[in-house]
Amino acid sequence: MSLSNLCSESAEHHDCTVLTIDHNDKEGLCASGDERGTVALWSPQDLNLVAKFTPDLEPCNSITFNLRKTKCLYVSSGVNIFEYDVRNLDACVRALRDVHEDEVNEMVTDDKGQYLLTCDDDGMVCCLDVSTQALRCVSRFQCHDNICSSAQWVPGRTAEVVSGGMDCKIVHRDVYKAHPMNTITEPTTQEGAHVINPPFVNSIATHWKSRYMVAGYGSGKVGVWRLGSRKVGYKFVKNLPEHPNGAGCVRMINSNVVASGGNDSFINFSFIELPSNSEHLNGSFVHDSKVSLISRLFHGKKINWLSGGKSSEKELAVFVADETSTITKYIYRL
Repeated sequence: MSLSNLCSESAEHHDCTVLTIDHNDKEGLCASGDERGTVALWSPQDLNLVAKFTPDLEPCNSITFNLRKTKCLYVSSGVNIFEYDVRNLDACVRALRDVHEDEVNEMVTDDKGQYLLTCDDDGMVCCLDVSTQALRCVSRFQCHDNICSSAQWVPGRTAEVVSGGMDCKIVHRDVYKAHPMNTITEPTTQEGAHVINPPFVNSIATHWKSRYMVAGYGSGKVGVWRLGSRKVGYKFVKNLPEHPNGAGCVRMINSNVVASGGNDSFINFSFIELPSNSEHLNGSFVHDSKVSLISRLFHGKKINWLSGGKSSEKELAVFVADETSTITKYIYRL
């Protein structure tokens, strides 16, 4: 597997640092949010601006499209969450103001578009039923002792989620049960290695077509786990190439390609593969994964957020937010 960088282009749709991006293949839209709460909608093809609005003046830390109701956009602004229909941005469909007491860091819907998973600075993770007008909080858990920086759905397990926080833990749980299924700590540091930064969990990534989970740590490690049986849960596979000054964001661009962005201003693209004979057997797990770095790009700025997907059958598009007001698009040939 190899990637070749074909081209890059950039756009200025914000007046301050861009914090988050999401990519909507079905609607042909991207959305981005900045530290002053402004949201921009733009074309993933040519990056031309479609619309711009400001739900609130608090930082927009996360923005996400509903995976099924693709015209539905969720925007976080401080402690509040706003739901918009992209066909009419004059007013929000509803404002979810009583869900969190501290700043929201990440949001994502499940693959059926029924539930919205959110996490905040207080270590809280919430599962919200957004399928009807009457919002219902399905569950609310104090998952972490410190900031919860990232939360994702477990693919193929409708009630299971993973979250990562500044307590250096990844928590795997069922939203309908009181206790976690498993708690995962950073992969063991090699003997003699000098660790400068604590292993805060900065970012978690899953993909609905994959059994992998990827986590980026403040220590610079990028770990890969694979989902086994319900009894086994996630099992560590291998580490991907590190970022010396911390891995700020990880994304699964497709079911096998992982992008990790670091404070070192590099974006690493890695390919992960498990041969068919490494399926779990009777609760055991064979560590014969193939992990390879397929491209390394010097972006030039610290990475805040990554998003992307297929640009065409043979191309991937990756959208980057960094510590500036610029949005950058890279096109890669598979």
